[in-house]
Amino acid sequence: MQLGLFMMPMHPPEKDRTVCFEEDLALIVHADELGYTEAWIGQHHSVAWESIPSNDLFIANALPRTKQIHFGTGVTLVPFHHPANMAVRLALLDHLARGRFYCGFGQSGIATDLSLFDLPSDAKTLGLMTVEGIDMVLKLWTTDPPFDFQGDFWRIRISQTDPAIGKGMMLKPYQKPHPPVAMSIMKGASMAARMAGQRGYMPLSTNLVHPSTLAQHWEVYCAGAAEAGQPTPDRAIWRIARNIFVGRTTAEALDHALSGTFARSFDYLIKLIGPARLDILKEDPDMPNAMVTPEYCVKRLAIVGDVDECLRRLHELWAQTGGFGTLLMITHDWDDEAMWRRSMELLMDKVAPAMPSV
Repeated sequence: MQLGLFMMPMHPPEKDRTVCFEEDLALIVHADELGYTEAWIGQHHSVAWESIPSNDLFIANALPRTKQIHFGTGVTLVPFHHPANMAVRLALLDHLARGRFYCGFGQSGIATDLSLFDLPSDAKTLGLMTVEGIDMVLKLWTTDPPFDFQGDFWRIRISQTDPAIGKGMMLKPYQKPHPPVAMSIMKGASMAARMAGQRGYMPLSTNLVHPSTLAQHWEVYCAGAAEAGQPTPDRAIWRIARNIFVGRTTAEALDHALSGTFARSFDYLIKLIGPARLDILKEDPDMPNAMVTPEYCVKRLAIVGDVDECLRRLHELWAQTGGFGTLLMITHDWDDEAMWRRSMELLMDKVAPAMPSV
């Protein structure tokens, strides 16, 4: 099992933003030194807990500070960007990374993000925009001008070219034909999972669902691959995100998680998701909404404890899902830097080596 990061990044609103960004960069440098293989960086525009609005810019800053870790946009929120702008910015990032780059795509359901950009709020329209935007980015990466791409949401064209001076020529990625593509997956019967399977994209499973839902992610992904005549997917490409904290003892770990920003971040997510969508967090669909508390999330959805307890929980996760390639640790605010650095070290040195590989 490989070990990576998913940086949402989960800082309390009252914390100084400059300090947050410096902490996030220090966390990634530490992960790189420890041997974590990848770091996926989130993107949102109007929620203080998730305060990175430009993940490509953040990655560009982190690249020269690191040596081996791969970066991914986790994710590029397609409806918020013109496809031509996405294509050239991500292509530039791929060159700066010299191939240490994965391209994750998805959509946002955060109401304030959507209203800020005057975007439709219904998931179906956002999904159609996302698919069209991805298709146009891939066309721009693999097509030479002149071209005229007409979609339902965007029209992209270059009709006048002059190859002698490079007029009309767009930047193509460093990796050929383009960086590996990933899609974020939330719901069990996810259309994103089906489409990712049909197209051979890497599946990124959320940290917010019960392991039984994660198993459904892989089933739907494989069904999509079969429908499209793709080869049987290799579980090594599957990334699963989890909130994890490893302490010296389970009592210490739980005390830290429940009394600090770890639990507060779940309180934020519960309120952000809202009562109508709390089912995604439930291990039992019949659970009353009132039982979905930060403590429930810490003890049932997150993996918190000493090395042995975290291994027990991860082996359970492995058995419930059938296995996966990379565990993505959700990054959290360093409300106690020494404890968080030690947690990352224990996860890499003691936990990950004791897990099987697919």
